[in-house]
Amino acid sequence: MTTKSEIPEKLNWLQSNFLRCPYRVFTILFCLIIALGFAYATPCEVLQGLRTIIRSPDILVTDYIATAGLGATYVNVGLSGLVTVLIFVLIKHEPIGLTLGTLGLVTGFAFFGKNLINMLPIIFGGYLYSKITKTPYKTCVLPAVLATCLGPAVTQLAFVEQLSTTAGAIIGLCIGIFIGLVINPLAKALKVNYEDYNLYNVGFAAGMLSICIMVILRTMGIDFAPLSIWSEGVNLHLSLFLVGVSLYFLICGLLSRKNASFIEMAYMKADGNDFYTQYSGRSFINMGLMGLLCAIVMLAVNGQYNGPIIGAAISVIGFGAIGKRILSAVPLMAGALLASTVSMLATGTPFNSAGFLVAVLFSTCLSPLCTKFGWRWGVVAGFIHLTFAANVAVFHGGMNLYNNGLAAGLTAMLLLPIIRAIGDIKKAPG
Repeated sequence: MTTKSEIPEKLNWLQSNFLRCPYRVFTILFCLIIALGFAYATPCEVLQGLRTIIRSPDILVTDYIATAGLGATYVNVGLSGLVTVLIFVLIKHEPIGLTLGTLGLVTGFAFFGKNLINMLPIIFGGYLYSKITKTPYKTCVLPAVLATCLGPAVTQLAFVEQLSTTAGAIIGLCIGIFIGLVINPLAKALKVNYEDYNLYNVGFAAGMLSICIMVILRTMGIDFAPLSIWSEGVNLHLSLFLVGVSLYFLICGLLSRKNASFIEMAYMKADGNDFYTQYSGRSFINMGLMGLLCAIVMLAVNGQYNGPIIGAAISVIGFGAIGKRILSAVPLMAGALLASTVSMLATGTPFNSAGFLVAVLFSTCLSPLCTKFGWRWGVVAGFIHLTFAANVAVFHGGMNLYNNGLAAGLTAMLLLPIIRAIGDIKKAPG
């Protein structure tokens, strides 16, 4: 039986050995997710499901829960996360806020579009970039891992009628390596268009690159038919999963710091977007709160969970370590919900349809804009973001899984000059 005197000692051990290393925190979570997968399906069913996932075309929207089952999807999520952590550890990458956000995105999108087969060529391309430029891979690995949002470009060509499976797979492999090779300089160059106000910088760069790839393929007579594969009947399972993951990070954050009030630990007041670098394990609290906010929004609008919805929520949790906070997320979500309501009145599409709700959750990537310019502009940004997100996928044929990153970049590019022009008018004398 544990005595009272042993509790502080065990807490000190947790803070010194476990909670100080986010890789350990995420590794435990990924192992638990894999175990959950095997609780939902037998090993044989999991293997069959993983085979289905690997052979899926992956373009938006391909919900792995619908195509491969809940058990295999959880295992794919856990394995994708574990391999990403392993890469970070092997190259001795020091974790920053974007590292945790990257792990959140990899985990989230492994529910619908990412798997080890379509991720690894792009990550290898990033490694080639580091060798060619003589740059330490640990300093440029994050854009390469984030660029796995173009994983469908690796696998999709193997499924088009114009190409044989072998030829398509080889071309897809080469495209994946090329993506990893160019994403670092491309992301840096395009970031100046919206500064740091879009947290999904690589999503915007990947969107522009995917449009370029798509128009080349269309010129060659190769096009991808849009997909709309959404799972149903998993509302209870995924809602409990979201709450469980949120509470996991919330507890880790509360245990990581002593002698501080909950309000002090929960409030993220930072000079920049990188909460983890400034607050270390305390940022886990914000991650957990962001996840609970997503769960509350879904409950409030009576939304139905599926792979993309839970993937978006897990991505939001990851970016709770870099830039996303509740006070800036709420106006953005409100603006996006307002846009979905206007669309419902005009077209009859339910305001809480899955596609709209994914954009509502992802609109939080514009949190820095709302933090800087106020909640009113946050509502406007959320409104415009949803309209972009609902319409830009046609340009990249669903190849860019970070469709909302592209939409957010366009939103910020549109709004920033308007916001500043209005500010200049107000400051003008007379």
